Amino acid sequence: MKKRQKEAILIAFLQEKEKYKRLATYIVNLIQDDPSTPKESLHTIIYRLKDELRLIEKITKLNIARFEKGLQPITKKNYQECIGDLLGVRIICLRLSDVGKIEAYLKLLFEENIIHFIQGPDQKKSFILPTAPGQSIEDGTDLRYTGYSSIHYQIQLGENCDAPAELKQLQVELQLRTILEEAWSEIDHKYRYVLSRSGLKLPEHIHAGFYNLSAYLQVAAHQAEYLCRSAEAYTLIKGPKVKGKAAIPRDNRPLTSPTEVNDTSGRSTSTIEAHLEEIFGVKVTRRTLIYFGKRLGELNIDKTESKTLQQLFKKNRLLEFKAIFQEIMSTSPFQNEKEHNIDAINALNFAIFYQLEGKRVAQEGLRFVLRWRKNR
Repeated sequence: MKKRQKEAILIAFLQEKEKYKRLATYIVNLIQDDPSTPKESLHTIIYRLKDELRLIEKITKLNIARFEKGLQPITKKNYQECIGDLLGVRIICLRLSDVGKIEAYLKLLFEENIIHFIQGPDQKKSFILPTAPGQSIEDGTDLRYTGYSSIHYQIQLGENCDAPAELKQLQVELQLRTILEEAWSEIDHKYRYVLSRSGLKLPEHIHAGFYNLSAYLQVAAHQAEYLCRSAEAYTLIKGPKVKGKAAIPRDNRPLTSPTEVNDTSGRSTSTIEAHLEEIFGVKVTRRTLIYFGKRLGELNIDKTESKTLQQLFKKNRLLEFKAIFQEIMSTSPFQNEKEHNIDAINALNFAIFYQLEGKRVAQEGLRFVLRWRKNR
């Protein structure tokens, strides 16, 4: 690539970097601030922008391949469409089962058109260790293990998110991995990958050692999952009792995806949906229904969903919720279709605080949340 072409791409990218930083902040806040996020499954969310020199190096290699295939080269006009990892957002989980819960959450965001999947999920590993005792490796699995392990999505923001239009045009590489995979990646990148890219030819035993380390950490991830499940199972026997029954650890229940979904407390969201539509007069999404089921499960109230919701959403409480909402937001709740879900969640948390902590705490808590929401 000619010097002038490189300069044109770099200048174009530098002019757009601020947008990518704003997009990164938006996505991180979207996930961290969403009440429906399975926060017990999150450890860290981080992001990074493409290094300028690495960008030019990548485009140079891609242009050689594109020339051989008779394709148009990457230029300052199309580099954003051709290079999907100008911004990378990484979601890091403690354990393997957490990864599946975050994947299920991302699918719910996709269903609501808050994010859009351009590509993925793509599991970036060439050697997959068995995930359950006795499970064998599938035929055709490439045993030349590369060491890198992560789940990648290529995404854009969807139409139903409240981000500025200019951010919705940008692509993001979303990565999902465990903390042990992250540890290997960081060590490998600093002490093998960067040195190799600088032109230093490391001996084969060092490369092999890093691959072996990755395999060890994969085994450690499965052992960690086993230990976590064992600890959770132990609480079923020795844990706190709820009316003669052991409390069931919420983290150990899978999130399913049929039409009738069970939330993490085992409740069917279809029954909750009918009650909420009667109370609020609007329909909410599956993501919100799952959140409601989880919160109801946390209350440990030995009643049906119907009786629990009737108890929480007494007429006077709903009137107080609407009055405070009007006071802070200068409008009534459930007027904006895009905000039905957050309105319902705010109403639920207000009612729970009212039930458990009293009227004044619930009122001030709601005012604080609504002011933050208005000024965000």
